[in-house]
Amino acid sequence: MSVTALSPGGVLGVASQINPQAKTDSQVSVPQVSQDAHKTVAASRSDTVTISPQAVKLAERKAAVAKEDAKKAEQDQAAQSAQFAGVAQKTVAQKSAEQAYAIVSAI
Repeated sequence: MSVTALSPGGVLGVASQINPQAKTDSQVSVPQVSQDAHKTVAASRSDTVTISPQAVKLAERKAAVAKEDAKKAEQDQAAQSAQFAGVAQKTVAQKSAEQAYAIVSAI
């Protein structure tokens, strides 16, 4: 007994076309199945995207929070830089005072 290989025509074929003695509940033809498949592909292709108002509001809130966080980080960095500058100035002032004391002490 030989077994025939599967082919696309055999897989997409209607049972009555493959086996004329078979009885089917539905009488769908192969061209109809093919048309339905192409309609599904065509319907899934779209150039537009719909964004809900809630999604827009959520994105705006996230952007605002990110902007506030960036601003706060910038302010913290500026404050830290100012603090380091103040320490550096104290160090220069202390060195100047030590030099002045050394000069006065030597006299």
